[in-house]
Amino acid sequence: MTGIDDEVLTLEDLAELLKVSDTTAYALVRSGDLPGRKVGREWRFLKSRVYAWLAQAGQEGDGMANGVVQRDEHGGEYRTENGREYIAMWLPITHAEKAAQLARAERDGVNVSGLVARHLREWVNAD
Repeated sequence: MTGIDDEVLTLEDLAELLKVSDTTAYALVRSGDLPGRKVGREWRFLKSRVYAWLAQAGQEGDGMANGVVQRDEHGGEYRTENGREYIAMWLPITHAEKAAQLARAERDGVNVSGLVARHLREWVNAD
């Protein structure tokens, strides 16, 4: 008989438990931050270790897990590194469109991060 602490989770179960996308869960796993084990071609996780990892992350520094992608109260993803918060922005474009835009920006010598930051500052200050 297995208890809740012995429950084995799939990657999809993990994403659901953490309330993140499958992609975000996989990124945590690939980074080595989240304890898991590959069984064949699939990842598996002990629920008790995931809870321990979450508890540990919440105790680090100022309560923000350094380098770990988290969700805010609006569903947006962010991570904190060295006291600085980085947000993820989701754009309604395909991978091919994104690649074309980035190639164009590189060709034109445009700093895409700078453009986004400037746009966000202008948008926030417009209120």
